[in-house]
Amino acid sequence: MRLSVIIPFCNEWPQVLFTLQSVNQALRDGGFDYEVLAIDNWCDEVAQQVVDGKNRTQDKGAEAVKACAGRGNKWLRYLHYPDKLSHWQAKNLGVQNSTGDYLWFVDAHCVAGTSIVRMLNFYEKHHQLVNGTMHLPLTYKILESSKLIYKLVWVPETHELHYSFTKFRESQTPYEVPCMSTCGMLMSREVYKKLGGWPTELGIYGGGENFINYALATMGMKKWIYPDEPLYHHGEKRGYNWNYDDSLRNRFIAYFVACGRAFAEKAMEGSKGRPQTKRNILDDVILKCSGHRKLIESQRKYEIYDWINKWKEI
Repeated sequence: MRLSVIIPFCNEWPQVLFTLQSVNQALRDGGFDYEVLAIDNWCDEVAQQVVDGKNRTQDKGAEAVKACAGRGNKWLRYLHYPDKLSHWQAKNLGVQNSTGDYLWFVDAHCVAGTSIVRMLNFYEKHHQLVNGTMHLPLTYKILESSKLIYKLVWVPETHELHYSFTKFRESQTPYEVPCMSTCGMLMSREVYKKLGGWPTELGIYGGGENFINYALATMGMKKWIYPDEPLYHHGEKRGYNWNYDDSLRNRFIAYFVACGRAFAEKAMEGSKGRPQTKRNILDDVILKCSGHRKLIESQRKYEIYDWINKWKEI
């Protein structure tokens, strides 16, 4: 199998169906074999969330995708990740069950175009030169014409290392960027294995993109924009909630695993929240994520501060 497309979803009816069909339409005439793995992340954690005084209920998406996967759509596979609410772990499950040499990650609220075929062809041909990941530009909403990428955000006073949207730069050839979204991200299975996948402690929201971007940076690998038709993304509220402590914990996981304990300690001190709560969260992260930290550290080629200094003014 040449390409595996990994699409996690949770209560995103009917957007997930439009996403799946658009991906199939974009790939079906590309001249290569592919599979699309849709990973349902409905779990007890979502069912226990309260909205307007009532517990959340599951929408039609899961049953619809499951049924479609069993009706002659040989390109489509349905999986279920019920352990906890985390699209990062849903992605990991998708990769573990995939067979493609290359992996493309897409959110369940996007419309894809044929630029993925051109990006894959370029990535495969220039894989060694790319040495990392390649990304399509995004829109924030489906019908927007302006294309977006990420820029680095570094706040030394609080040790916050993050990203934000910035305007896409037109180019005739792919260009390197410090960081980019994992929605529309293409990587080889080899790169995924070097990263060790996403840390298994990552929860609901945030952290996963920080990890990918900063781990690749310290490992001497790169992120590239493929300047073509964007992945049309739609940024709206999802059918699940996130919470601050979980988001903070995810950020600590990314800082620790990708950048090391000293960096994570400084970021913890500068972050918002009660000191003891933050301390407890980071201590738990260090205990449970040390193995993954050792994997990244064993491949380190650059200090994170050297990378920040290279990109902070760009």
